[in-house]
Amino acid sequence: MKNHTIRDRSDLQRREFLALAASSVGVGLTTRASAGEVSRIVTLKEAHQGTLEIDLRIMNQYDVQPPEVQEFYTACRAALTGPNPEESLAQQCRNFNRSTLGGPMLGDLASTSVAVWMHLPEPDRVDVVVSLDAGGSPKAFASRAAERIQVVRCEGLLPDTRYTYVVRDSKGRKLGSGGFATAPDELSENPFQIAFGTCFHKVGLYRPELMKLVQERGSRAMLVLGDSAVDDRKCDYGLINTDYMLRNLSPPWQQLTANVPVFTSWDDHDYWHDDAGGTRTRGQAIDVDGLRRNWITQWNNPDRSVDRNGVYFQTQIGPVQFISLDTRSCRVNEQRGQLNSFLGEEQMAWVKKQLNESTSPYILLSSGTMWSDYISNGKDSWGTWDTEGREEIFQVIDGKQGSQVILLSGDRHGARGFAIPRPGRKKIYEFEVATLGGVPGPGAFGQDRSAQLFGLPSNSWAFSEFSFRSVAGVPQATFRLVNERGEELETIELD
Repeated sequence: MKNHTIRDRSDLQRREFLALAASSVGVGLTTRASAGEVSRIVTLKEAHQGTLEIDLRIMNQYDVQPPEVQEFYTACRAALTGPNPEESLAQQCRNFNRSTLGGPMLGDLASTSVAVWMHLPEPDRVDVVVSLDAGGSPKAFASRAAERIQVVRCEGLLPDTRYTYVVRDSKGRKLGSGGFATAPDELSENPFQIAFGTCFHKVGLYRPELMKLVQERGSRAMLVLGDSAVDDRKCDYGLINTDYMLRNLSPPWQQLTANVPVFTSWDDHDYWHDDAGGTRTRGQAIDVDGLRRNWITQWNNPDRSVDRNGVYFQTQIGPVQFISLDTRSCRVNEQRGQLNSFLGEEQMAWVKKQLNESTSPYILLSSGTMWSDYISNGKDSWGTWDTEGREEIFQVIDGKQGSQVILLSGDRHGARGFAIPRPGRKKIYEFEVATLGGVPGPGAFGQDRSAQLFGLPSNSWAFSEFSFRSVAGVPQATFRLVNERGEELETIELD
């Protein structure tokens, strides 16, 4: 532990920290015996409590973090929940000689561009230098202004090409580095992979196996679709941002996001608490605009506009279109069960327009909660909110020519696949993979199994990936479910 950091804290604060740190790494509590084996993980119920002691246990449950990292988190947590958080955070970074609060985090990947996100202690400019793996002259990209949150878009890159990059501040200090591969501009015989999953729930953000496998298996991007880093903080922005700080300090998360661009959406626990949505829940008002503004700063999504009435967006990841819906903040609680109550009129019109106009061979359409009602009878989802609106979307999908729409969902812990029957012997695939945190939930199968392709119990660890390619001009897509040992539990060729 660095002497100067101890001197900057009172003796009482130091004793409190050391006691918490000692309890968080106690023998038999959170020590990791071997890869994929944990003697005492933090439960989801404990994670929702979100005390300092529990968060330190999350930090240490798979690999014990250095004492200076634990003390830095403790100091930042105090700064974020106290007066003048930005000034206090900057001071703690000076105390601990740290030049970043988060990043680099890649995002917004396309065929010829990528975005690099950084969270700095104080407003500053950053430069990103991108180099071809195969050699050649590097390209430099600079931020436009001095800001604490920086997103630098690196454009004019070659499609389907590997690059490395380095981020530096205005003084030339290295802030981080990594590598990525741009998306192809069209499908070819070479497979193009995108990983996805939901429900890290904080407790999964320090476990390395799944995040390491995403990189090793060659996914160009990862879709992190809800319940990802913040747990039930309501509108306590200090605690919301301590959860993001806990995320940013995770070595597996740092390694993943410095090398694999992530696209993210929010769900109930990110948004407020279990099953919450709209502007009020359980008699309490929700600061929807404030939550949206804060969310946008902490992720690296393509659409960073604060003017849109919702955290939803669409983008092209090369030949694949990704449409991410906001099934939380646009709800109209007073109209539950009526048309457009789930997404709101504006978002419903927008998504139907995106689907109608798309010419991509594959469209990934993400809903925070499940599209189908086979699990938990549509609890907190389309089946209990807006079956009429869902049917309108499904009819648009039924009528698509030259594009296959694949539904993605989460929230109901576990992993499941469905082939939802449609008129004319058609079907729509839905893949719900909510196993990034290995937390409990409903059973693997619904009572009606007629449309279910597979079921993986909750408390399981897994992520999924799509592999896209074209053979003799015919697009092909393959779904795979991969567990923490790298075993392919399910492989489905989409027809």
